[in-house]
Amino acid sequence: MYLKINKLYVILLFITLSSCYTSKEINYLQSDISQFVVPTQLTEYLVQENDILDIKVQSRDPEQSDFFNITALDNRGNDANPASMYLTGYSVNSDGMINLAIVGEVKVIGLSVKDIRKLVQSEIDKFLVNATVSVKITNFKVSVLGDVKNPGTQYIYNTQATIFEALSAAGDLNLSAKRTNVKLIRQKGANSIVVNLDLTDPAIIRSQYYFMFPNDVLYVDTSERNIADTNVKNNLGIFALILSAISTTVLVVSYISK
Repeated sequence: MYLKINKLYVILLFITLSSCYTSKEINYLQSDISQFVVPTQLTEYLVQENDILDIKVQSRDPEQSDFFNITALDNRGNDANPASMYLTGYSVNSDGMINLAIVGEVKVIGLSVKDIRKLVQSEIDKFLVNATVSVKITNFKVSVLGDVKNPGTQYIYNTQATIFEALSAAGDLNLSAKRTNVKLIRQKGANSIVVNLDLTDPAIIRSQYYFMFPNDVLYVDTSERNIADTNVKNNLGIFALILSAISTTVLVVSYISK
């Protein structure tokens, strides 16, 4: 009986070692080619309702340009955090408009940041000579949830941030994460689009969902294998405890009988 118990311990050890993950399951952009070129598909984000825009007007006469800014330029550097940018930015209302100081309402919904800058520039030129306008989206945040090291919401200060940069900001995926079926949830008008992405396939680079948009949500599933391994390990722990008790009992009985 003691030999049988030892055999059971060997089986338990083999099952534990077999639960290790392989590189095929955890590597990104898998390919047999050592070097390859994949064209990217740049998709321009179009401003939607409730977006927050940071619009700055600069000119040779700061006193004049400050009339067009919500907060004086000298004070903006000290308030550079998401909360203050939200409070001092221009919110796109339900009609798709922003209300610029002095200029009045300007319709920006459905326009790119580049087009909004041109539109605002043309309005400012009516009041100021040689003025410069800059426009940025301040609510560019991405939420990463599921089987990652640091789930949560991350602010992105790069309009060309990729899905891998967003995952990197969340500390990367855990080994147990399912890389072949990462869900991207993207708001488009009144609808939410849900897309399944395969991070092991190099073709993801030319996908229209490779670059992140403001308010995107990434959800990473845990692999079925990890769930099964967790259940097996929990059961093995109980089983090992029982075997240990039986082994101890056999040794005691064997010693007494002698």
